[in-house]
Amino acid sequence: MKKWLKVLLIVLGSILLFLAILTVCIGPIAKVVIEKHSKEICHRTVTMDKLRINLFTGTVGIYGFNAMEEDDVNSFLKFNALKANINVFALITKTVKLRFIQLDAPIIHVKQRDSIFNFSDIIEFYRPEEPDTTPSTWVVDLNNIALTQGDIEYADLLLNSELHMRDINIEVPRLCFGRGHSDANLSLLFDKGGKLDVKLDYGMSESDFMVYLNLDNFNLSPIVPYLRKFLTFKRIKGVLSANVMVSGNLNHILQMSAKGNVTLRDLDLDGKYHEDIVKMDRLSVDVDTLNIETLQFYFDKIEFDGLQANFEMNKHGNSFATLFAEDSEAEKKGKTEDIPKVEVTEDGVDLQEIQPKYPDVKINHLLLNNCGLSFVDKTIKKGSMSLPVSNIHVDAHNLSSKSLSEANLYAHFGKTGEFLCRWKGYLSAAGSQVVTVEIKDLQMKELSPYCVHYFAYPISNGVFVYKGTAALVDQNLNNQNHVDLYNLKVDKKMKDIKPEYKVPLQAAAYVLTDITGRAQLDLPVMGNIKNPTFSLKKVIIKAFLNTMLKVVASPVDLILQACRANADAFNDMTVDLGQQSITSKQYDQFNAICEVMKAKPDLVVTIQTSFNAENYNPTEPSENNDLTMQQYAQVKALVHEHFGKYGITSDRLRFNDEFGKKVCLKDKAILSFNVIVPGMDDIEGMEAVLESEAKNE
Repeated sequence: MKKWLKVLLIVLGSILLFLAILTVCIGPIAKVVIEKHSKEICHRTVTMDKLRINLFTGTVGIYGFNAMEEDDVNSFLKFNALKANINVFALITKTVKLRFIQLDAPIIHVKQRDSIFNFSDIIEFYRPEEPDTTPSTWVVDLNNIALTQGDIEYADLLLNSELHMRDINIEVPRLCFGRGHSDANLSLLFDKGGKLDVKLDYGMSESDFMVYLNLDNFNLSPIVPYLRKFLTFKRIKGVLSANVMVSGNLNHILQMSAKGNVTLRDLDLDGKYHEDIVKMDRLSVDVDTLNIETLQFYFDKIEFDGLQANFEMNKHGNSFATLFAEDSEAEKKGKTEDIPKVEVTEDGVDLQEIQPKYPDVKINHLLLNNCGLSFVDKTIKKGSMSLPVSNIHVDAHNLSSKSLSEANLYAHFGKTGEFLCRWKGYLSAAGSQVVTVEIKDLQMKELSPYCVHYFAYPISNGVFVYKGTAALVDQNLNNQNHVDLYNLKVDKKMKDIKPEYKVPLQAAAYVLTDITGRAQLDLPVMGNIKNPTFSLKKVIIKAFLNTMLKVVASPVDLILQACRANADAFNDMTVDLGQQSITSKQYDQFNAICEVMKAKPDLVVTIQTSFNAENYNPTEPSENNDLTMQQYAQVKALVHEHFGKYGITSDRLRFNDEFGKKVCLKDKAILSFNVIVPGMDDIEGMEAVLESEAKNE
């Protein structure tokens, strides 16, 4: 063998032997060095069971790794094994190419206090004083990245929140920075319930991405502390599922859009002061398009099943308002300072035009099934008002601010009442609206607490039926309301309560009720809703008071209409002094009055008599006066005798001893009939209220 060849073989053999020895020894040596100087290298104490490095294959293996927290007491990161293989020859071309990276059973403990994490010190340790902005010429190409059976324990120390994710598996076939196409798969389980699967598709060159997210039965308990930053509640439970696709570009993140389905099940929310404010079997939201930049929020279908809400009003507010925490003074001041200031020139022209962009919201189909509302009002003067609303069903289509929408609502009110509402219009305030509302068979006794509060009259019986149509065109409201009341019974006024409005409610119910037990009211409401003085509550009350004014002004006419009686029944009657019997004309009028009194058993009729001065002059006592009183007594007896035949007793037909001053002929008398109905004691008070309302206008 030639000498030079022999020397070459010896040299190559020596090199290979050296590399072999180095391969065997470099791992243990590096392990000792890394463990000894780990604080200097990565700001953590690190231990390893084994470190293997193969220079021939470019493979590195770390086994039994454990990195401690900064205090060297608890573990921060540990894993069973980390294996990686690098293409050594690719480094010549400035390419970091890893054939595979495999991480087995990592356990990571993440702790956060405000914006500081338990690894923030590591980030600061490696942060350069002056970042290098020079573009790198190196290419990083990572292949077959895999994480199996991972475990992350996250704790927010400030909010006392914990989230444990286990069985984490990540698979990335390829990740090449600056070029090519990458995708990744992630799956994990939440310790308190729920599973997450994520698939990422990412284009490196254009920064386009697409994320497919599937969240199954996630228990809300881990996010409860974060909800408390926005809501004030005692307890909340629920299960969340989602199947969503998000696409966009990292360079234009606001252009991100999303679509898919989100479902919330078994929601149970207890407020700080009220139990079971909201309970719900299921909420399903089918998202068609969500785009932040264009403010497009399109939903294909939103469906509520078994939604039950408790709405209680008390002196502190209502049960829903107490859910939202009030802003602190500092937060309120900050929000005020965030409002942009508009520069105005001397002639009043804006130099900076601010045009707010309103979101474009569209719901193709909104559905509520088997929902309910428990309404309780504890703000009234005596007791509380409770009205359960059950079997709520809402079916709405094409809800949009830009197109014609329609919705139907059906519900049960109280024990027997039914509610039906049909709406057609535009969600925008400027659009036209038409609403038709019907209420059937609502027991008036259930509304009695409100009647006591506003009028001091309790209601012991009656059925309420309502039909109304409200049309809003060019901000002008035309609302026609028709109310039917059947067998309404208003009890005596409660003297210990000061009412909001002095209205003769008992008298009105009595006067307006016909012989079949039915009372009818028409309450038109009109006005321009843009008028600062317009108030829906005010105009409804005014319409009601105007109706009551008709009762006050002409109770006799309304009673005659309600009883379908002769309109001349209560006209003045002329009688002859000393007549011995009832004439046929008088007979007909008395019978008409009797019919009304039989239809209105609580009605009292008073008769005031006027005489000719030659027959009776109270200022000059004479024999004529005595004779007239004798003749008058005979007339009274005839009248009582006639009415007695029809069961009308003298306590319901009363002669007034204060004589009237109407002009009549000699030897004649004029009988003037007046009616007294229950509850007329509030008429004067109501007239004062109406006068006050007129002055305010």
